[in-house]
Amino acid sequence: MPAQPYAAPPSAVDLPLPLFGPAPASRDASRLAPESPGVAHIPAAPDATDATDATEPAESTTLTPEDRRAAVADLEQRYPGLWRAGQLGHPGRQPVWPAGYDALAAELPGGGWPAAAVTELLLAQDGAGELRLLMPALRAIAATGRRVGIVNPPYLPNAMGLADNLPANQWFWVRAPAGATQGARRADMLWAAEQMLRSQAFGAVMVWLSGARPEAIRRLQVLAHAGDTVVWVLRPRKALHESSPAVLRLSLSPMPGNVLSIAFHKRRGPVRDTPLLLPLAGMAHVPGRPAPVTEKSLVHAADTLDRGAPAAPVAGRAAAELA
Repeated sequence: MPAQPYAAPPSAVDLPLPLFGPAPASRDASRLAPESPGVAHIPAAPDATDATDATEPAESTTLTPEDRRAAVADLEQRYPGLWRAGQLGHPGRQPVWPAGYDALAAELPGGGWPAAAVTELLLAQDGAGELRLLMPALRAIAATGRRVGIVNPPYLPNAMGLADNLPANQWFWVRAPAGATQGARRADMLWAAEQMLRSQAFGAVMVWLSGARPEAIRRLQVLAHAGDTVVWVLRPRKALHESSPAVLRLSLSPMPGNVLSIAFHKRRGPVRDTPLLLPLAGMAHVPGRPAPVTEKSLVHAADTLDRGAPAAPVAGRAAAELA
């Protein structure tokens, strides 16, 4: 058999030296050197200088103030329930009813009373001015043809005084039966308020609950959220230490000079440390019941509250009235 020709093996393999020492003096020259048969050339790894030179400068990702404002506005539009701690919250997709007082509207989220939610008013005393405070919103609701429910007020409503603001066929007064125990009265009035909310026929419901538990307020909040009714729950100020699911929680205290002190305990927005001193509109005069003019009445004429001053009882009418 004839001998097979074999190529002679390479005499040596030329590797760049040193492998672990400093780079060659002329890296580019060794990289571009012509290859010869049987010689393997391993290019040297680029150092940090080459990597820096080959990388393009990164673009700056710093947002301008205009970009940040636009991003926040987009989030607020997509998620109405979000608000920043330093500003008042937005009412979201639910409407608000006018507060009627500019100073109060500036402190309420959305500028008014929230619909589809419970607002809790904690009273230092009954008849502190709550009806005059809420009357602008009640008038606006009645103007749309919606009904107004008044549940378990502490005094008899003054029909003649309310007739100047609310049509008589649009407001409904619910009271507990005479002789009912305190527990039965509380349960009946809570049930009546719940039925009003379930019917969704009322635009506003005012309910006085002196000893309601937090779960009862939570049921009212759930029912209110299912519709668009404004719910005001009026409770004694001693209930402030109890938890409440109400979205807005204020305490009301009468002050001399026909002024109402309003403290903000819970709202969607920044904390307000000092109460708001809100001058209220004067009470309407009750026809046929003139008050005697005395020196004492002249001195304290400005200290008028929602609860009328005691007067001689009239046959067929109760002495205590809610103006």
